[in-house]
This record gives sequence, C-alpha cells and structure tokens, in this order.
Amino acid sequence: MHLCAGVILLLVPCVVLSVDRQKVFGNLHESASLPCTVQCSGELTWTRFQKQDDVLVRCSSVSCRSKDGFILSYEQYLKGNSSLTMLKADYSLRGLYMAKCVSETVCEVVFTLSPLEMTRVIAPGEAIDVVLPHTDLVDVSFTASDAVQPSNLQICSVDKEKIQCSPDYKERASLLNTLQIKDGDVSDSGNYTVQDIVNDETIAIVTVHMREPSPDIKPSPDIKPCPDIKQQEGVPVWVVVLMLMVLLVVVAVLVVGYVMHVRLRREVQQLRENAENSRLALLQQNGNLDFHVSQEL
Repeated sequence: MHLCAGVILLLVPCVVLSVDRQKVFGNLHESASLPCTVQCSGELTWTRFQKQDDVLVRCSSVSCRSKDGFILSYEQYLKGNSSLTMLKADYSLRGLYMAKCVSETVCEVVFTLSPLEMTRVIAPGEAIDVVLPHTDLVDVSFTASDAVQPSNLQICSVDKEKIQCSPDYKERASLLNTLQIKDGDVSDSGNYTVQDIVNDETIAIVTVHMREPSPDIKPSPDIKPCPDIKQQEGVPVWVVVLMLMVLLVVVAVLVVGYVMHVRLRREVQQLRENAENSRLALLQQNGNLDFHVSQEL
C-alpha cells in the first residue's frame, strides 16, 4: 500500500503599487527640493533607502518634525505638498529617498549632484590642477582636444590618500587638494573627467586650454622683470605703519603752524589799527586844546 501526499498550492493575488522614481540634480552647498505631490491624510515620513530607521521628517495632523539639514513645514503639509527640502547639499547626501504615507511608499526620489564644470587656461610648463570634490574611489580620465588621440583615456585612480596612475602620468601626477599634473603641454589640452566609481557618477569636468607662446615675441635678456609684491615682502609691516604715523605727525604740525601764522597776522593787523586810531584821537585832542587857548588870548 502506498501513501500519497498531495500538495495544494494556493495562488493569492497581490497588488503591486507602482511608484514613479524621479531623479533630481542639485548643486553643491545649495538647497534642493525632493518633489512629492501626493497628499497624505495620515502620518507622512521621509527616509533614506540606506537608513530607513533614520526618519528625516515626520508629519501628522498635529505637527511636523524635521531632522537637522531637512525641512517640511506643517503649513506645506496641510496644503497637500509633501516635498522635502534639503538645506545644504553635499556628496554624503546622495542616494534614494522615500516618502511613506502611513506604511505605503508614495514617492521615491534619487538625489545626486550636478558635475562641477570649470575651464582653465595655462601656459606650457605650468601644472594642471584637476579638482577632486572628494577622494573616495574616483577615476580621472582624459579626452584630448586632438581627435587623433583616444577619448576618455583613464589616467589616474584615487582612493583617499592613495593614487595610481598610468605609466605616462605616474611621474607627472601628484595628489594634493587636487590631482596635479606637472609640465603641462599642448597635447594636454582637453577635458579631464572625474568619475565617482561607487555611485557611477561624473562629479567634475575640467576643460584645459593651453596658451601657445607667440614665436615672434622673445624676451630680451637685458630686460629684467618688474619686481612683484612677493619680492618686496622683506619690508616689515611695522616699518610701514611707523612711516605713516610720522607722515601724519608732519602734516599735523604743518597745519597747526599755518593756523597760528594766520592768527598772528590778524593780531598784528589789529594792533596796528588800534595804534593808528589812538594816534588820530590824540592829534584831535591836541588840536582842540590849541583852539581853546587861542580864543582865550
């Protein structure tokens, strides 16, 4: 006798809610808005996919509470706008953000930063500085302005303080706050792209133009360059301050002397006028006295 065991499979239908995932580009150190136009009548929370236990914003019918660096006002929530505002974007805040109404995901937003774009014009022989927004596993590649050379050629990889470069750049490249490439040449003109390996994102693009020297103009060996400010830095600051103070004292003495001279001239003039008036009065008195004497005789 054989015993047979029967297995009954129950197929339970399930409903999968599709949430449109948006991608938002922000600018470094600026505010950014993660949009969510779904109106939530219950409790609304915003979290990061990597840290779902860390609630960034929690809103209810009573109030909204936000973590430092994020904000969603209560008035905004009551109006049905569930968008989250990031106050100061940086590279550590990149990633997937989720908004949940009660326990249902209603919005998903991938936040990233727009690549830093800059242009540098240098002369042959100068160093090329390729800015590194961060140094956590990034690749630096080069696309020459000359189409003959291969495009997007990887030249260096950076991992924090470690740097590995291709043979052509091993002796030229060094890591400071930037990736510095010594002895720039016309062949170095082009685009330098910094790629975040972990997030597979372009975080910086540096366009380098090489300024070619004019063959007709050659500096004369008899002409010495004008001294710049750095060459005159041997004068101590206190000497300059002392000279200014002496100059101010001299000016003050000259002004006081001039004022005293003008005042003395006025006083002398006044004394002369008083003496003249006194002399006239005395002569007048003498004349009157002679007149009376003659009448009496």
